[in-house]
Amino acid sequence: MLKRSNKSRKTAYQLRRLPSGRHRPSSLNRFSRGRTSHIFALGIIVWLLILSRLFFIQVIKGTEYKKIATKQHQQHIKLEAKRGIIYDRNGKALVINLPVESFFAIPESVKNPDQVAKAFSSSGLGNDQIKRRLKERKRFVWLKRKVEVKESERIKRRRLEGVWTIDETKRYHLYGDLAEEVLGFTDIDNRGLAGVEYQYDRYLAGKDGKAIFQRDGHRNSYKIAEYPLQKPEDGKNLVLTIDVELQSIVEEELKRGIERTEADGGGAIFMNPKTGEILAMAYCNKQEGLPIRNKIISDNFEPGSTFKIITAACALEEKVLEPQDSIFAENGEFRIGQRTIHDVKAYGWLTFKESVIYSSNIALSKIAMMVGPEKLYRYITDFGIGEKTGIDLPGEARGFIPSPKRWSDFVLSCIAFGQGISLTPLQLVCAYSAIANDGILMRPFVVKAILDTNKDTLKLESPTPVRRVISKRTAHLLIDFMKGVVSFGTGRKAKMEGLSIGGKTGTAQKAKPGKRGYQKGSVIASFVGFFPAEDPQLVGLIILDSPKKEHLGGLTAAPVFKRTTQRIVSLTADRLLVTSSGSVVSTASREIDSDVTSKRLYQEDLQAFDLFSVPDPSPEEELLMPDVRGMTIREAVRVLVREGLQFDLQGSGMVVRQTPEPNSRVNRDTRCIIRCQP
Repeated sequence: MLKRSNKSRKTAYQLRRLPSGRHRPSSLNRFSRGRTSHIFALGIIVWLLILSRLFFIQVIKGTEYKKIATKQHQQHIKLEAKRGIIYDRNGKALVINLPVESFFAIPESVKNPDQVAKAFSSSGLGNDQIKRRLKERKRFVWLKRKVEVKESERIKRRRLEGVWTIDETKRYHLYGDLAEEVLGFTDIDNRGLAGVEYQYDRYLAGKDGKAIFQRDGHRNSYKIAEYPLQKPEDGKNLVLTIDVELQSIVEEELKRGIERTEADGGGAIFMNPKTGEILAMAYCNKQEGLPIRNKIISDNFEPGSTFKIITAACALEEKVLEPQDSIFAENGEFRIGQRTIHDVKAYGWLTFKESVIYSSNIALSKIAMMVGPEKLYRYITDFGIGEKTGIDLPGEARGFIPSPKRWSDFVLSCIAFGQGISLTPLQLVCAYSAIANDGILMRPFVVKAILDTNKDTLKLESPTPVRRVISKRTAHLLIDFMKGVVSFGTGRKAKMEGLSIGGKTGTAQKAKPGKRGYQKGSVIASFVGFFPAEDPQLVGLIILDSPKKEHLGGLTAAPVFKRTTQRIVSLTADRLLVTSSGSVVSTASREIDSDVTSKRLYQEDLQAFDLFSVPDPSPEEELLMPDVRGMTIREAVRVLVREGLQFDLQGSGMVVRQTPEPNSRVNRDTRCIIRCQP
């Protein structure tokens, strides 16, 4: 009984303890504490990830993300450097910069694309094209570049939202298309594409700057920061060897000569034989538009009889003949193998000098045979034919001379009078300049000096002799030959009273382009001359392409040379027809022995090259404002420059308004505003 009661009590005790739940709460507490620890650990991990990400963004990638953020509200805008000014040899500006405005848009800020498209549809782009550009995902879109004042004001009056302007410059030729082959031109970004603009682009261009174009907090308003990131560096200025007045005369007379002879075109070049300076260079033809290449230096032609002087130089220098020696000219016909050479006129016996004066093909052919192909070839190359002259202009051609190993007697004879070879007009002028310069060949050049923005000289070009080609004695004999050509030979149409001129005529058949043989009825007529013959200061070449009324060089090109020379002498006798010591770049010594090589240079007096050596008049000096209304820009510029007035040009075409008013009293430092329109 006792055991049963104890067991029952134990059982009852156990039954009483079960509901108390003491063992279950202990298990839950342990689970709760574990869950809290896990959550805390997870939180720490999350915060560590966040902090590490922030560290990665702020520290490791901080610079990169800063750039991205900056790009979202800033745009870098180019600040255009002013391109250098180009002057002629006397300090007259030829190419300047005109202030213009360019329009651009930020597409996401344009509220009315139709209105913007309509405003700029006349710029060469149609409405649809402009709309498409504004819808593109770009942050910057050009609408129109280089807009002149009148049109710019018209566009700005529309107050187009999202459209902005930036100041730029536009190249402007003050004398129109004068000397355009030499000057060249630039593209819309003022990068040189031809001529001096291309050759000296590294000096003229300068270095563009940068500015910040900023977005405001509303993402629809922009402004250019008040300070640039980088200031632009303006380009250097150039002083050319070109004389603008002489260039104008040459171009006018060349055009008249083309009209009178009904030629397809023509070229001219005038050079100082003692220094190599090009004073005028031009080519005119019936084609319009900008000259992509300068034909005076890039186009080859067969020179015809103007080349005979090189054959004569070889014979004299090698002492094969003397001027008085006689040659039989075969009465106008000379058979070589199966070919026959003709003269324009039938001659019998001629002296060597008369052979050149009367331009006998037959006599010069016989002289070439006496000399031989090897010696003639050597003198041709010594005169610079078949190699580039080294002029500081792009696109120069070499010319063409066949190898003397392939010269038959007939080929040798043809080369003697300028057929079967080709050269550039520049090479021909340089060869004649060597004769006029006592036998010394000079390197031609068109840029005389490079100036900084303050017009101080940075670099001065020195005359550079290439080599001695012939002796002084031979040169003087050839000059005497060419004086006879003008006095009573084939060049009589170039003769002038009171001025001694030497020269040589040329009439060459025109080769078929890209084919063998010659064009029927087409010739290149030419005349090369120099003056004054006793001490030549200028050598000039006139070329006429396919003249119709007359075809001989003595009847077509020689008269053009005469009229050009008459005007040059009357205009510039006090400036050009002087000894070399009176030039801007004076020469200390010009005596060169016959064995001088190209390593020897002239000793130049490189003391101050002051382009603007004439003292400026007092700025307080008063004068009457000239009336330039109704004039072309070129005419107006000449008047204002002559008066010594400063001026700004706006627009193009004819002068319609001017400030100050005509006949009002102004000081020389007054800035005049000249407004023009087509």
